[in-house]
Amino acid sequence: MAKRIKRDWHSNFKKYMKFIAEHKNYAGMPFLYKKDGSIRWVVTRNSEAGQARLKWWDTKRKELGLVKGDAWISKTARAIHPTGEKPCQICGTVMSLDYIYPNKRNSMSPGAMSNAPDRLDGYHTYNLCCRSKQDTGRHKSNLARYGEDRRAYENWSEGDWKAASWLMKEFQKHGVSPDHLGPISLGFSHRPKFRPLTKAANSARNNRMTFEDIKLLIQEEMSEPIVSAHSKPLWDLLKNKVKNDTDALKLGKLMRENMHHILSIFSYLAEKRHKDFLVKNFLHPEHANYSIKFEIFNPQTGTYKEMVKTSGTKKQYTNNAKRYIRISLESLKQYSLKKNRNLKKWLTSEIENNLTQVIKHIENGDENKALSKLSETFEIVAKHLSEKFN
Repeated sequence: MAKRIKRDWHSNFKKYMKFIAEHKNYAGMPFLYKKDGSIRWVVTRNSEAGQARLKWWDTKRKELGLVKGDAWISKTARAIHPTGEKPCQICGTVMSLDYIYPNKRNSMSPGAMSNAPDRLDGYHTYNLCCRSKQDTGRHKSNLARYGEDRRAYENWSEGDWKAASWLMKEFQKHGVSPDHLGPISLGFSHRPKFRPLTKAANSARNNRMTFEDIKLLIQEEMSEPIVSAHSKPLWDLLKNKVKNDTDALKLGKLMRENMHHILSIFSYLAEKRHKDFLVKNFLHPEHANYSIKFEIFNPQTGTYKEMVKTSGTKKQYTNNAKRYIRISLESLKQYSLKKNRNLKKWLTSEIENNLTQVIKHIENGDENKALSKLSETFEIVAKHLSEKFN
């Protein structure tokens, strides 16, 4: 195991820690000091200290009159912060919690990302200035991998990906960040329906789901499909077991793990030269045929009066569809090449036996049996993952 690096925190940050720990806004913070008298700045969410602090943040939310819905904890952290800015733990540079700074990836990011209850003040210790160097999750290689993984999630999820993508552009034209209620990376389907958030709130939310999100998704499912068929077995097994935000986070982690299994299964079939089967049954290149316009878009609500789809020429459709298929298969290959995912081996003997039968049915020309056996495989994966929920 690699030896943990002990960092000498910047003097500006040490002063900031003392200021926050002694400020009236954080009075009653559980596990505030260690036995040696030093400030307990960092805790893990699932620890005793983390759960106690989570309750403290929820009490603060209630005092502020905030609804326990989307990004409630990050909104609470910002509402009680006494200055609206903080120094970086590494270099001491003071950055705003509200201002959105341009970064090297040609996008925008807040000076500090929300991270309650893990950090005492509710924000990551690294500011934007040092985040890509110090935060392993923000290293360039990991950011590149995240981009590649995201492409795989998006391309191998059901729904009208073209309409969803173009609606996102509509939000961005108005400087609003579109939030997908059911994250694509967790197996939910593409829908031209988003909630408007600030960039900071959306960034803090990431792919986490709250209890309120789950309730809304169950309600919306009554009128339209919300989850891809490959992820529906796990969703159906667990959605009604979610009773609080902790359960919602747990479900999200399991659905993310489920997506790893799904993409690994698809990669396995592609490597066995059954790409045509995957393209025909799990990709939707037909959506590439249209240009889309949203009539009377309201950036405050994220709603529009009408979605107008215009069909392209046959040549346009053919080229766009071919490109979509090529990119989708490339993203699947790139996904399969990443080995350091900290997940247990996905190819159990039971799954391997099922996939052998899937391939046999494909080679015998019985596509219906192949799809049935593959659906059974998704159900097996979901059953095993659902057991972790309890």
